[in-house]
Amino acid sequence: MLAASLGTPYEIETEGTILFIEDVATKPYQIDRMLMQLKLAGKVTGVRGIIFGEMLDCVQPGDQSFTLQEIIMRVVGDLWIPIAYGVHSGHVSSGNITLPLGVRVALDVGTSQVGLRMLEQATAD
Repeated sequence: MLAASLGTPYEIETEGTILFIEDVATKPYQIDRMLMQLKLAGKVTGVRGIIFGEMLDCVQPGDQSFTLQEIIMRVVGDLWIPIAYGVHSGHVSSGNITLPLGVRVALDVGTSQVGLRMLEQATAD
């Protein structure tokens, strides 16, 4: 939906955000194409981090050796921003985490874990 909205009045605004991307049953080469389209449209240039969901069933056909993470890093690795993989939000196998939209957060991506901390309330009192 993100790539499909480009050039429409509903195009996503990403400047200064932490972008959440997830899909289900999409081949990695298709994700490569959509990420490159977002990059060429300037939609990843100003982001402060990218979180990828679990990406259920987004696997390569049998004879291709590169992984989804390798494809993602080939496209956005030069941005030098935190990039997290496998966050259980969106289409997930179990344990869905709700990510609020439009609130300030802090993203910390380490080698073995991801921290996402809400800096303000997502709902009113």
